[in-house]
Amino acid sequence: MADHAPAHGDVHNAAHDTHGHPTAKLYIQIAVLLTIITLVEVFLLYLPDMGIPVSGTVLVVIFGLLSVLKFLVVVGWYMHLKFDPMFFRAIFAFALIVALTVATAFIALFHGMYPF
Repeated sequence: MADHAPAHGDVHNAAHDTHGHPTAKLYIQIAVLLTIITLVEVFLLYLPDMGIPVSGTVLVVIFGLLSVLKFLVVVGWYMHLKFDPMFFRAIFAFALIVALTVATAFIALFHGMYPF
């Protein structure tokens, strides 16, 4: 008796064909972007050691923004969230907002204890 159900690989491929799977070149470009962001973070970290006065508060804000950017790139492309339904994006957005809220609360709570 012939089985007309598609094989698992066929279903998987059909699901990804709706948006066109990113190429290896794109993954390399994203990796390069993430590397550049990380290099910028390392450079910023050493600014005070190079004699360039930078407020710790400014650095925390910049590092936070760069971290959010890296989060969006990783979950958007490497986790294919960019191609998933809006419901899944909302779950990650909610988690990001909760994480930022908790981090901001801790920074506000301990800011007076540790002057930077």
